[in-house]
Amino acid sequence: MAATTSKRDWGAFFVGILVALAGIIVMVWPGLSLVMLAQIAGVGLLVAGVYDFFVWWKIRGTDGAGWTVLSGICDIILGIMFLVHPIVAAGVITLLVGCFVVVYGAFAIAAGFGLRKISGSMWGLMVANGILSLLCGVLFIIYPEFFAIYLGVFLLMRGVTMSVMGASSPNIME
Repeated sequence: MAATTSKRDWGAFFVGILVALAGIIVMVWPGLSLVMLAQIAGVGLLVAGVYDFFVWWKIRGTDGAGWTVLSGICDIILGIMFLVHPIVAAGVITLLVGCFVVVYGAFAIAAGFGLRKISGSMWGLMVANGILSLLCGVLFIIYPEFFAIYLGVFLLMRGVTMSVMGASSPNIME
């Protein structure tokens, strides 16, 4: 893995932008139906999950790589569920998303600590993302009436984290 510091992970940057845009859409139009919110979140999470698998493929065998694949699995499962069954997802979306986001937060915290050797100073951003994700997940469950706002914050935070890490870190995808 001979990545140079002059090359950046623009894939993570652009995927992060897409996920952040999904978060902004959800926050700007919180009155959208839960079905539409499920579809928007599903696309954003599916894209993020697929990208996590590409990252895992390149870093497999390193400390913390397993957490990256688990994060990708969570994103993909949730994204597919939202896209395939948006009406069902809308009925249980707050509890379902809350549980998945809590699990994602735990994985992000573990991955941040596990990847600190290869991610430089960005591991702290990943840990902060995990802590805020845990908080959002708990809030989804406790205060479901504010679901759209918490979902938007989570997607925006996930997208910004991916973009910052992509623009700041060497491209591990090479």
